[in-house]
Amino acid sequence: MPTRSSLLTPGSLLALGSLLALSGACSEADGRPDSSVNGGQGGSSAAGGSGGSSGGGAGGAAGFDGSAAAGGSLIVDSGPSDALDPDAACGLVTERAQALPLTLYLMVDKSNSMAGYKWSAVEAGITEFVQDSGSAGIQIGVGFYPLPGPASCDQTLYREPTVPFGALPGHASQVIAAVGAQDPDGLGTPTYPALGGAILKGIQNAQNDPLTTQAVLLITDGNPQWPIQPPPQCGGVNPDATESIAGLARTGYEFNPSVTTFVVGLEGVQTQFANAVAAAGGSGQAILISNTNAAQEFAQALKKIRGQALPCEYTLPDDVAQGTIAYDRVNVLLTDGASGPETLPQSDDCADGGSWRYDDPSAPTQILLCPATCERVKESYEAQLDILLGCKTERVK
Repeated sequence: MPTRSSLLTPGSLLALGSLLALSGACSEADGRPDSSVNGGQGGSSAAGGSGGSSGGGAGGAAGFDGSAAAGGSLIVDSGPSDALDPDAACGLVTERAQALPLTLYLMVDKSNSMAGYKWSAVEAGITEFVQDSGSAGIQIGVGFYPLPGPASCDQTLYREPTVPFGALPGHASQVIAAVGAQDPDGLGTPTYPALGGAILKGIQNAQNDPLTTQAVLLITDGNPQWPIQPPPQCGGVNPDATESIAGLARTGYEFNPSVTTFVVGLEGVQTQFANAVAAAGGSGQAILISNTNAAQEFAQALKKIRGQALPCEYTLPDDVAQGTIAYDRVNVLLTDGASGPETLPQSDDCADGGSWRYDDPSAPTQILLCPATCERVKESYEAQLDILLGCKTERVK
């Protein structure tokens, strides 16, 4: 993929659709280039998320120059079925449902207000999350903010995570060690460049590998606050304003391919700010952590986000893709908690009450869950999907 420069600002998609151009300069307050996420300059992108142009600001602008995360998979099993029996003569092959890979960038606030029980909760929660078998296959990277030295509008300073992306569970020890080595001693909370950099990385990963799902998780205990007041103008906006940061999340979510932003707010964060960023980033509401049982609540929050972030798109089993099994001999089984497996009826377009469909009925490459089924799966920690091959596909009646 050709190297491109990108700038992310809140109003970009109104001007450019789904193109980011990285340019512009930060205010003379810090004298450093503002290579941030913005869409106010140049070009347009095709449906696949490519194309566009970039302009370099004062001192030059950084571009997309990394490699894509490899991605992981959601591996789930099922037991015996009351609807279609996986052991029936027609269904001798049961495939585990393989979700499109998830890449998750944790951007963690390490300002001095995070010291004490809050940081202990972050350490314990992240440790439990990366060691949990349910996280296996997720590509995870971790960044921290603020960085040492003067605050800068330059989002590319945060684009590459402190802990490079790697697949769980093998990457767990590196993540745990890096979080444990950090001290929450930063001055100020420059969320604007930190979140912008993480979204830029998600876009870069998605463009390099479109068959991945990209998500950013912002973990913070306070509103954005530039270390020196009043703050400079970053790309023409106030970096401490809620609407500026929510605009970054919206730009990432509306970009093609999309990057979803999740928010976990610890005690001290303003609900209005946290919810505004989460809503703009496509994740609904922020998850707010109390000070009574912060470690356990934080760990549960990460698991909930994992379920919400995992896509509802599954790769077609090899036997079907290669023509060994016909397209009309595929069934999707859902096991939800204590209930036994149920056979989900297929639909052509999800408008008739079906539960799943092919991306292209004539030449499918993916199995897509219909919206209601997708929400059901995401809301359950125990939902499991299997694909039964060989029996005639049950369709919505």
